[in-house]
Amino acid sequence: MKATIKKTAAEKLLNFLRLSDGASLPTDTEAENTFTTFISDIRSLDARHNKGKEITQDRLAEQVFRRNPMFKKDRDAVPYFRYQLRVASEELGRLEGKMRASANGNITSDVLFQFAEIINDYLFDLRDILSFLQRKDNDWRFFEGGQNSDVTSWEVFQLAQGLAYQSTRKGTGVCFNHKTAQIASLFVLRQAMELRFERLIGVYPYDRNCKPPKLRHGFHHDFITKNNQFFNADDFSIKELRHLYDWSSEIVHQAYQPYAWQIAMALRRAGELLNSRSVQSGQAWSIFNSVSIADVDKMQTAYEEHFLNTYGHGEWCFTRRQPEAQLLSEYRRQSTLGTDYRQVRNRQKSFWPIKLLKILYPKWKS
Repeated sequence: MKATIKKTAAEKLLNFLRLSDGASLPTDTEAENTFTTFISDIRSLDARHNKGKEITQDRLAEQVFRRNPMFKKDRDAVPYFRYQLRVASEELGRLEGKMRASANGNITSDVLFQFAEIINDYLFDLRDILSFLQRKDNDWRFFEGGQNSDVTSWEVFQLAQGLAYQSTRKGTGVCFNHKTAQIASLFVLRQAMELRFERLIGVYPYDRNCKPPKLRHGFHHDFITKNNQFFNADDFSIKELRHLYDWSSEIVHQAYQPYAWQIAMALRRAGELLNSRSVQSGQAWSIFNSVSIADVDKMQTAYEEHFLNTYGHGEWCFTRRQPEAQLLSEYRRQSTLGTDYRQVRNRQKSFWPIKLLKILYPKWKS
């Protein structure tokens, strides 16, 4: 007689989420037990692999938001997957809190189905990392299966069309495909971060043809981190957002669906920069108050000098605008249009004439 194999917590939860409409739905008590058992299993695995270590959010972000994580040997990949597990466990806890907040502190059958797409992502993404971390435990099981994280250009285009005409859609229900909507959220998040880095400075160079410079990725962020005396962020580090910023740029160009907890952590960490903060009664408030700037003129002058010292060519004039930050009350809110064109100081010489001479005259030496 064949022994019955006991279902894992992950299998029970996955089966729960796949129940079709009209089927005999589990009770709220079954929903509560199924989800909390699954959460408990993930926390136990985290405790086993990370040995209860305290890991800072900045250190986690450095690993979790690595671009193109490629490893020559299994042992090189272990820290990466362990940190992914820790973030997955933490973000699952935050997700559980949101779910309970929507159902008077409970995990009901209805709320579980409401969050089904996101929970489903956690299940399959966790299977991806746990299959590696548990590879030496022959008795360990999670569930069998997989899902495709690739996103085609056709899917992204369909989303673009849907977003453009979303105001014409009437009725209730989900407007967009879950997977492409997840990607779109990171597209927009990356744009929001890039805009905030640029607008924390509020200086816009233009050449004699009224064209802006083609700045390398991270140009504004580099200035901010090298000149952090101008930017006061009390409870977070702008510098430590670089891992997230670079990673989200990779998502924009490669368009794949990241792990569910990466998206949750990305929104939470970016929110430290992009969300506004509450203040005590009587204090000045701004929707940009996550960062304050005491001396705008000095900061903007420093940026102009930085640009002229590091940009490779051309003559440039500068427009100054009010930064997106909490500013001192005496700051004069105005935009200034520069008229004085200045030559860059680190002018790059083109190597093409020399290269062409070497091609035409191989024996010629520079």
